[in-house]
Amino acid sequence: MIAKQVNLVKLEREPREMCGVDVAYKGEMGVAVVVCDGETQIIKKVKGRVSFPYIPGLLFMREAPLMVKALEDVKPDLLLVDGHGIAHPRRSGIATVLGVLLETPTVGVAKSRLVGEIVEEGGVNYVTLNGERVGVKVGKYYYSPGNLVSLDDVIQLSRMGYPKVLREADRLSKVYRNEMDIS
Repeated sequence: MIAKQVNLVKLEREPREMCGVDVAYKGEMGVAVVVCDGETQIIKKVKGRVSFPYIPGLLFMREAPLMVKALEDVKPDLLLVDGHGIAHPRRSGIATVLGVLLETPTVGVAKSRLVGEIVEEGGVNYVTLNGERVGVKVGKYYYSPGNLVSLDDVIQLSRMGYPKVLREADRLSKVYRNEMDIS
């Protein structure tokens, strides 16, 4: 079980290279895009057939194969994933799955809440699950640790606004999807 392999620890240093990854679909075809910002900007895309349907809570079954392929040869200081980390019914959203499989610090940034309640404490809107803090809500986004990061790291990241690399991965995935020939 992936959730038992999660290691929530403070990042050793501020990330020098952050990457965002997202997937867009056209029919049964998907395109995963990785955008990295560091000393140089890296953009990678991978397309392929997707056979697993969209089921809330099982996004990793649909998107992880394409994301893993797109992330080959990419080892960022921090990977941001369009999806959940531990703020997930099984405490193993797509950010957690990728973080454990790739042994990479990951944070999930999702557009909707899957589980838990929002509890405000000290100006922070925590996502709590069974009384445990598993993420934060900032604006319309939900941030949660995936693997090899702490909740404090996630809070710091969330205060910087929606991550530029994730916004660009989302935008480019839609551009490449629209250009895809699925015939």
